[in-house]
Amino acid sequence: MDSESRVFAKLVRSLNDHLPVERKTLGELLREEKPRIACRDGSSHRIRREELEAIERIAGSRWGKEAERLKLPILIEMAPDYGRSAARIRGRVYCDIVQAILGEERKTADEMVIFRPDIRRLRRELPSATQYAFLISTS
Repeated sequence: MDSESRVFAKLVRSLNDHLPVERKTLGELLREEKPRIACRDGSSHRIRREELEAIERIAGSRWGKEAERLKLPILIEMAPDYGRSAARIRGRVYCDIVQAILGEERKTADEMVIFRPDIRRLRRELPSATQYAFLISTS
């Protein structure tokens, strides 16, 4: 990796300092009085109980007890590969949740690409239970 690529990789890592050190399960967060996760930069990120309960309703209706093992926050992956206004959601349960919030049914397996209007709607509905993750292009 040349020096320019190393600098760029370091920049992207710093953009992701807000991400959790370790994601917690929905069940763990629901049992906490003040649900929060520890972030890489040493801060903590609080997840609103109303959002957790909304996720539990959506995921619980489709996945039953499996929903409690869902890891949060939901990551909205931003990468140059997807274009300027697109992001990726990975994981079948996460895709189901996003589709329910957007009010649409898509044929997806384990990932889906969403665009700016959908990203805005998702963030409006789950501002504390979703986080942006910035990725480096794989090409």
